[in-house]
Amino acid sequence: MSSLVYEFPLNEKCRNYLRLNELLQQVHHCRTLNASGQATALFKALLDTLELLERCDIRTDLAKDLEAQRGKLDAWAQVPGVDAEALHQLEQQLAQLSQQLPRAARLGQLLREDKLLAAVRSRFAIPGGLCPFDVPQLHYWLHLPAVRQQEDIDGWLAQLQLLQQGLALLLTLWREAGHFRPEQAANGFFQDNAELTEMIRLRLPAEQPLYPVVSGNKYRFTIRFLPVGNHEPGNIDFELANIR
Repeated sequence: MSSLVYEFPLNEKCRNYLRLNELLQQVHHCRTLNASGQATALFKALLDTLELLERCDIRTDLAKDLEAQRGKLDAWAQVPGVDAEALHQLEQQLAQLSQQLPRAARLGQLLREDKLLAAVRSRFAIPGGLCPFDVPQLHYWLHLPAVRQQEDIDGWLAQLQLLQQGLALLLTLWREAGHFRPEQAANGFFQDNAELTEMIRLRLPAEQPLYPVVSGNKYRFTIRFLPVGNHEPGNIDFELANIR
């Protein structure tokens, strides 16, 4: 039986992490421009990333969280059969990223200065604003040889590489450390303590015609399972992981 995993952040910092990670994955999927519409999706994800980075400078928080994960490696080293070499490489990667992030220039600064991205950004909010007569500079770029386009894309992504590496590593470690446990929502409702929890993960059978809606803060969270169509939720068995 297949399952779906839902992730819900319980603070603003984690919310920004997940949003940026989602946007960077979209950028990665569209980077080759090998399908119709990918250019628009690429620019949309890049510009949304810039917009979010302008609202928050996450370098310090991300560096601290990576350093905290580094501090937990001593406990991992005591696990029988652990790969010591892999653990050492992970420790070095965490140390490098946690040191580089605070020293790096403000994330996305060079992208904000790019003339093509600025031209596209100025028209994106207008419905149909990327027509050739609106942004002739983009029309010209879209007809450049693929090699030239890829050079520009690689240059843009290089400016976000440190952020992407840090987020990907932190979220991977969080997810792997969060063990699922069985829970039951009485009549589709569940609540629990959220102390020290960054986010929660829910796992449900994909065949169940319902979805979770979560509200909460740093103290408590509640989950309501809402039906799709006229299905009554009743008591819902699911799996829950608290990410700390």
